[in-house]
Amino acid sequence: MIITRFAPSPTGHLHIGGARTALFSYLYAKHCKGKFFLRMEDTDQERSKPEFAESIIQDLKWLGIVWDNDVIPYQSQRLTIYQKYLDELKENNFAYEKEGAYFLKGHEALEDFIIFKSSGMPTFHFAVVIDDHEMGVNTIIRGVDHLTNTDKHRHLYKCLGLPIPEYYHIPLIVDENSKPLSKRRNDSNMDYYRENHFFPEAVFNYFARLGWGYQNQEIFSKEELIELFDVKKTSKNPARFDPRKLSWVNIQYLKIASPDKIKIYGYQNINMLIKLSEKENTKKLLLNELQQKAISLQELNDMCRPFIDNKELDTTLFNEYGEFISAIIPDVIELVKNIASWSIDEINTDVHKFMDEKSLGMKEMAMPLRVILTGQKKSLDLNSILFYLGKDEVIDRLNRAKEFV
Repeated sequence: MIITRFAPSPTGHLHIGGARTALFSYLYAKHCKGKFFLRMEDTDQERSKPEFAESIIQDLKWLGIVWDNDVIPYQSQRLTIYQKYLDELKENNFAYEKEGAYFLKGHEALEDFIIFKSSGMPTFHFAVVIDDHEMGVNTIIRGVDHLTNTDKHRHLYKCLGLPIPEYYHIPLIVDENSKPLSKRRNDSNMDYYRENHFFPEAVFNYFARLGWGYQNQEIFSKEELIELFDVKKTSKNPARFDPRKLSWVNIQYLKIASPDKIKIYGYQNINMLIKLSEKENTKKLLLNELQQKAISLQELNDMCRPFIDNKELDTTLFNEYGEFISAIIPDVIELVKNIASWSIDEINTDVHKFMDEKSLGMKEMAMPLRVILTGQKKSLDLNSILFYLGKDEVIDRLNRAKEFV
């Protein structure tokens, strides 16, 4: 059985490089019908903090990565286990003491290296090998920056007479300019995506594509990724992180998100429209159309406002269209009053007939009316705005617009 793991150091928040490693390890384990374990490597006692460990755990849960071990091991709680293996190395003359620390003897191509500090704490190299063996980990996925470590770890396995796991080294993540992705960037840490209300499925989807792909497909469900992902088919080239592409993927998930999925984020206008949509099918159609137009939950929330509240209509843009309001609004009011059947098709027919009569193009007609009726330059198409607001509300807003000229 394939057993993988993710073993972060709780010395800071979860970086997207670590999140991608966890995701690849999780996907490969599940693809192989194996298990995925989580542990905390806190041998750096000065920098390791409980709040960072908890933040990492919450980020992984948010992302949808579920580990199979009930108890998460912390290296600081396993010192007696490490001591047992150190004693074995000493007894077999593979390790020696120097100035209070312990070193593992190397070979012609590998210098001696420290495995136990004088403080009594194991080094990363020692603890990671012992932990992986004790947990039954037989497949290790990590970045290419660990290649030099792998030689040390293989040697330690041999000295202890333990089976050596399979190692897969995945490409590092670089920024838009092909430079190493800085940890100082706000969007290089996972908490950025939680705080900015990205859909976790979108982030999961995008990170899975950082160094791996399947044909030209961009959007995958988690089930598809588990079925298709193979660590052996990851790229050898650095994976380029593109925030715009990630935002595009997030938009695709926004388009298909269910009301139940959206309302957990607590946006007032969205949730009010969702509540109305539970009683009115037209409002359900409106919400879906707005989802196709918006590029973020915040924008969706803003776009919902004019359809649920006419008291907070933003009139600051009205002055841009004062001439249009004075010249054409009275005729538009009559147009609206005379639309016999309030349907998209009927509205479309009558609006186009009106534009032909007035020699107006859609741009000349749509933008001013969009601003007058919604207070926004970005919203639905004109016919949809008219339809969803309803005849009486449209007439009321057109009449009020005349007061601002």
